[in-house]
Amino acid sequence: MKPVVQTGADLIDLLLGEHGCILALMRHQERRMARMSLRELQECGAALEAVLQAHAVEEDQLLFGALGELPPAVRGTLDAMYGEHQEMRALLEELRGQREAVRARALLARLMELAREHFAVEERVLFGLVREWIGSVRLRELGSHYAGRRGMQLPA
Repeated sequence: MKPVVQTGADLIDLLLGEHGCILALMRHQERRMARMSLRELQECGAALEAVLQAHAVEEDQLLFGALGELPPAVRGTLDAMYGEHQEMRALLEELRGQREAVRARALLARLMELAREHFAVEERVLFGLVREWIGSVRLRELGSHYAGRRGMQLPA
């Protein structure tokens, strides 16, 4: 009997790949932040907003939306993740309206710090719990949905 070969990327692996890309973008921007004008800081925030928002939508709709009824410990962690998504949106909104480079720089730094903390909790705690809760077959199905939504072609 031939072993069963599982194909397709699972959603968590794809989201982890995004974490790596977003973290690389933040490291690049941080190296330049001290020299940025207000306009450049706001443009940097807009770039981060685009990738963080797209990432949060996929997490919220595809991954967290697939979980159904959860144990209280998992629900509490998930609620904290939703709250951090909201906090990041609020920081970005304040950055857009900021008129002082010093304050804009502080907001951008806080946003990056919060994103790193958020990713770390997902990577250390939440993603492992989710893998156990919904299983590899469903995660690969969700990975296919994610790829379709993003216009990606995953290998068969």
